[in-house]
Amino acid sequence: MSSSSNTTYFIIGGNRGIGFNLVKTLSASTDNVVIASFRGLPSLPKNKQLEDLKKSRDNIHTVQLDITDDESVNKIADEIRKTPSFQGIDIFIANSGISNSYYEVLKAPKRVWIDHYTTNALGPILTLQKVYPLLLLKKTRKLFFISSLAGSITGYVPISVSAYGQSKAALNFAIKELSFELKPEGFTVVAFHPGMVTTDMGQQGLGSFAKKGTDISSLKVITPEESASALVNVFSKISPEHNGKFMDYDGSEDTF
Repeated sequence: MSSSSNTTYFIIGGNRGIGFNLVKTLSASTDNVVIASFRGLPSLPKNKQLEDLKKSRDNIHTVQLDITDDESVNKIADEIRKTPSFQGIDIFIANSGISNSYYEVLKAPKRVWIDHYTTNALGPILTLQKVYPLLLLKKTRKLFFISSLAGSITGYVPISVSAYGQSKAALNFAIKELSFELKPEGFTVVAFHPGMVTTDMGQQGLGSFAKKGTDISSLKVITPEESASALVNVFSKISPEHNGKFMDYDGSEDTF
């Protein structure tokens, strides 16, 4: 299902949490075509809700992608081209990420740093390198990255998330650089903070902070459905004037 009037979204990590709810919210409109990536086999329990939704909506297509695996990343553009009636990507949404780094900097193991940088900072950019030609097929040319205030340096929150925060800060730098490099080609590149969300990842973080006695009472916690709905609302208002900005899910502007 696709036509020149459809808006085609490619969402990395559309099988769970915020990503799945972005797929669900965006595909509710028949004006949208959503290509969602998932990791592993379609039959895995973590992919079931995406596969079930796909069966009920013919504007959803799925592709396999592991952003930490070179072979998988190298094949992604060809996989996307195979989706029915494909004509190009309008909006690229990098959502996939990990957060399992509730260490102080001096205690975080090397493997934790590498895993977080590979998934959160490098994965989205290396995938974008491959699908960039598919974005050139359309005039929309919007790149949306789900980042985190944990990666903000000027808005630093005094909670120890070491490799997670640093990997998101590295992603934010790349986003800022892309906004400069791709502006002449008509791209709008924006980072988004999705809120403190009760995904599996978010609940793990809240539990870790609670165990350490960290005061998180001031944090507003929202559901994945609430985050995705709010993000889609903000997405709809993004214009070239937002290029290089860091936006909050509530529509306000954050600081890098």
